[in-house]
Amino acid sequence: MIQKIKILLLLNFLLVNTAISKEFPALFEVKIPDDQYTNTNDGLNKAFNRLIQKLSGSRSKKFLWRIGDAQLNKIDFVSSYSTELVGEQEFLSVKFNGEALIPELRKIGTPLIGFNRPVILILFKIDTGESTPIYLDSSVSSNSFSNEMKQIFKDVARDRGVYIELPEFDLEDQNLLNQNNILFSPSKYIQEKFYNDAFLSIELVRVGINQWSVNGDLKTLSPLQEKEVIGFFQNTLHTFLDDFLEVQPLEPGAIGERVTVSIQGLNSFKDFQSVESELDKIFAIKSRTFHSFERTKIDYLTQLFQTKDSLMKELRGSTKFLIKEYNADTNQLKLEYIN
Repeated sequence: MIQKIKILLLLNFLLVNTAISKEFPALFEVKIPDDQYTNTNDGLNKAFNRLIQKLSGSRSKKFLWRIGDAQLNKIDFVSSYSTELVGEQEFLSVKFNGEALIPELRKIGTPLIGFNRPVILILFKIDTGESTPIYLDSSVSSNSFSNEMKQIFKDVARDRGVYIELPEFDLEDQNLLNQNNILFSPSKYIQEKFYNDAFLSIELVRVGINQWSVNGDLKTLSPLQEKEVIGFFQNTLHTFLDDFLEVQPLEPGAIGERVTVSIQGLNSFKDFQSVESELDKIFAIKSRTFHSFERTKIDYLTQLFQTKDSLMKELRGSTKFLIKEYNADTNQLKLEYIN
C-alpha cells in the first residue's frame, strides 16, 4: 500500500505519496477532431489555443489576448501537422516547436506547467437501484454508458494535459468494495492503494425514471435528465481542473520569487546528473546556482519565473522528486530524489 507523507507548505498545501507519477509524453502535440474545425488554418488555430490551455493550466482567454497583443503568429510555432484516423474519428494532429514557443510565452508573463503532470484518480460508483452498485474500473466494458464516461475522462485528460485514471481492481478490491461493513471506507482504501495527486470520489444514483443525482466530490444541486449526465461530468471535470491547475501570474513588472531547493537522497554522480537533467525540465525555474553540497544532499539557490505556487504545482507531478517540506521562514523547499 502506498504510504503518504504530509507536507507542510505555505498555504497548507497538499498531500503527495511515495509512488512515482508521470511525465507527459506529447506535451507539444495537439489533436483536434475533424468535426471541430472547418479548414486547416482553423484547425491549426484551435490546436494552438488548446496547447496554451494545456501549458498554462488555464482556460482563461487572457493568455490568448496577450499573445495577440504581442503580435505573435501562431503558425510560426507549428513544426508539422497531419491527419490521422483513430477508430472511426479523423483528427488533425499538430506538433509545435516548444523550444521556440516557451521563451515567447515567458516574455509575456504566461504561467507554465512543464512535462510532469498530475494523476487524478477517480472512484466512480453507479447505483441504478435495480442491482448491486458497480464501480467503474480501467478494464474494457461492454456497458455503453461506462464506455461513454471513460471516453469523457480520456478527452478531458488529453485536452488539459493531465492523467485521469480509474482504479484497476483485483479480486480483493472487488470483495472489499461489495461488502456492507459500515466501518469500511471505499474512498480511503482506494486513495491509499493507488497513486494519485488528486482524488475524486463520485456517486451517480438513479432517483427516478431517467433521472440521476450526483454526490461526492462532484455533485448536482438538482436531478439530471439521463441525457444531461455526460455533459455534466465533462463540464465539472474541466471546472475542477481550472482550480487544481491554475497558477496565478505575477503582477506586471514583478520579479519571480527566489527559493532555496534542498535535494537529498543522492548516492552517486549518476544521481547528480539525473537531478540536473530533471531540473532542466522544470519550466518554473529561471536559473539556479549551487549553494552547498554534501555527500547525499545538494542545495540550489533558484530564481523562479513566477511564484512558489508554480514550482510546487509542477513538482507535484514529478517522476524524480518527492516534496518533503517547505519552510516559509527560511524559504527553503526540501525534496527527496527518487532513484
